[in-house]
Amino acid sequence: MIFTNQELAAILRLAHAIANADGKVTNEETQMIVLEMTRFGVDQNKGRVIADIGAKMPYSECCQIVSNMTAEEKKYVTAFLGTLICADGNIDDSEMKLWSLISAMCDLPTMNIFEAIKIMSNL
Repeated sequence: MIFTNQELAAILRLAHAIANADGKVTNEETQMIVLEMTRFGVDQNKGRVIADIGAKMPYSECCQIVSNMTAEEKKYVTAFLGTLICADGNIDDSEMKLWSLISAMCDLPTMNIFEAIKIMSNL
């Protein structure tokens, strides 16, 4: 998969929303986000550009961008966000609810945490 800067910014913005849904972003969540951005060739300089784009992007635009992705890309986004929920070892109800809402708004495939982890571990 190859994502545009706009797509990466949308994914990053939604990931930050999930990580912060319980009121705190842990080191484990931050590390997972950085690892995933690195997977797609985002270095520190490009990361700043993508973060700036995402910071200005309304959540509605993020959802529109993600909803226009291919089925395989949507599967990845769903798995990434689901796995991010348990990155800190705590599956918080507010994070689960936000994952469900984002999934519905972005027309993402339905999956549970275990399926998400399995998909991410096979990448």
